[in-house]
Amino acid sequence: MDSKAIDQLEEIEKTNKKTGYDSDKNGTLYRLKGVDKIKLANFNARITEEITEDDGVNIKHSYAIQGETCGDTLPIVEIPASKFASLNWLHEWGNRAIIEPGQTNKDYVRHSIQVRSNGITSKTFFTHTGWRKVNNQGWVYLTANGAIGGNNVSVRFPRELQRYNLPVQPEHEVKAIKASLSFLDIGKREITLPLWSYIWLAPLTSLLDPMPNFSAYIQGETGLWKTTLALVLLAHFGLFSSVNNLSNFDDTVNALEKRAFTLKDSLLVIDDYHPAHRRADAQHKEALAQRIIRAYSNRTGRGRLASDTSDKGRYEPRGMLLITGEEIVSLQSTLARIMPIEISQGDISREKLSEIQRSLNLLRSAMCSYITWIRNHIQPIKENFPGRFIQLRDKAFEKDTHKKLPEQIAFLQFALDTALSWISDLGVLSEPKIFSLANEGWDIFTNLAVKQKQRIEREDPVGLFESILQTLVTQGKVRIEDKDDPGHERVIGGLQGDLIGYYDDCCLYLLPPALWQTLQRFCLAEGSHFPFSKNTFYRILAKRNRIKVKDDRNVIPEWIRGKTQRVLKFTGQIKAHEHGTFMDICGIEVRKVSDDSEA
Repeated sequence: MDSKAIDQLEEIEKTNKKTGYDSDKNGTLYRLKGVDKIKLANFNARITEEITEDDGVNIKHSYAIQGETCGDTLPIVEIPASKFASLNWLHEWGNRAIIEPGQTNKDYVRHSIQVRSNGITSKTFFTHTGWRKVNNQGWVYLTANGAIGGNNVSVRFPRELQRYNLPVQPEHEVKAIKASLSFLDIGKREITLPLWSYIWLAPLTSLLDPMPNFSAYIQGETGLWKTTLALVLLAHFGLFSSVNNLSNFDDTVNALEKRAFTLKDSLLVIDDYHPAHRRADAQHKEALAQRIIRAYSNRTGRGRLASDTSDKGRYEPRGMLLITGEEIVSLQSTLARIMPIEISQGDISREKLSEIQRSLNLLRSAMCSYITWIRNHIQPIKENFPGRFIQLRDKAFEKDTHKKLPEQIAFLQFALDTALSWISDLGVLSEPKIFSLANEGWDIFTNLAVKQKQRIEREDPVGLFESILQTLVTQGKVRIEDKDDPGHERVIGGLQGDLIGYYDDCCLYLLPPALWQTLQRFCLAEGSHFPFSKNTFYRILAKRNRIKVKDDRNVIPEWIRGKTQRVLKFTGQIKAHEHGTFMDICGIEVRKVSDDSEA
């Protein structure tokens, strides 16, 4: 035996004496007790690597463990550090790894793995996309392929997100930017320009304060290439040429919330919000859409607790959201949090769409170029945004829009201006074209906001209530009787309809339980639901001065037909038509005030 082999054996013996454990050439593990060897297991294992995963909020530690038994090498397993001591992870090696019986043997095996693991390497992985400050490298942008602007930065994504893969260095910049600009010409500009501006907003998400508070929504009938458009937009962020592993409304809420958190400064597409045959399925999709849209708007997630009840933080969305669907979400407040892009037959050119699909790989290079440019301008972007945002928002308020929509306009215009500054610096478009595109964007964004205001108003709960009430009266399913005269000739609605209240010259006195039950039955028959609880809806009516309030109570006592009844007292306004004047309450003509044909 040469001197080198003798030295190695001596070193092993020293280690064995120091640790109190030994193993033979077959991998059998022993515990040393004096001159005796007590068999612990038929395998020997050691920790080869300590792995740290950093998602920006939590840091997760795990071990990579390698083993050997019966002369064979066991596959490396990776386990959370918190689960190491239990040794329950041994099942991953199947029945090949066997611990000898004994109450303390498992603990000795755990101890031997720790003390005999030498030369352990450490590695840190980032587990999210987007911007991150890395020591000595400043700001870098993380993708599945590494870091744009950084060296030796390791990332790790789950399988379904590994397509978020950008080159770490810009390639063919001018050609790539022109390929991206060609998206503007595949259809009507009121469709393409807002969507194109939206993708350049995504990499700015966490750099802006406040962060963007709305989501994009492509809506149209089936067969209008909604998903194809979404894939072209997604192709700016990675390898997206098919719908494989694309998020959809069959995913769980937890899965979507985690992806929204992981895809920082990037774009999450949730595809195919479609009609459902079963009411339960429709309600599930609606609830999911409402929840995820509000999460992106409010930038918040559900609180989470560890097993010891300590706070684990929240999975709040950190990028931007794009939904495609045949239907659009309801509820007025949710509509104010989305930017709907409606597509009709003929709005998109199939030939031009096919042409840009042949250049999908170039779109990744365009985004890499843009992100590289942002990295060199992060400080001025962060400093200039608050003042510019307020300026754009105040300018947008001059339009007749919903109060939330000017912020959408401001975010989109800022993103468009930022992208055009990048394109200008690279000399891809002339200054007159850039100026024209910026102005065109402003006009389109404000027009979209005006249309969205009209859509929001159609979902107004008071308007919805009045529409339902008018329908029920017209169909004769309800009746409203004269407060003082029970005669049939003075009934509004159907004689056989459900009694929901009374009227006189100036007011409707509707009975709350009967009214609310009637509303619920109507919505149930339509496969929908009234979007507010009754108490919240009554407060809305009071704040809009549609009902009389007494002592801050919305339901008030009124003397009707010889007894006190608790009612919602609706007021109206006098209107005129060719036969005279009448009192209009909730869109219902309750009694003529005067009539030229009568004395």
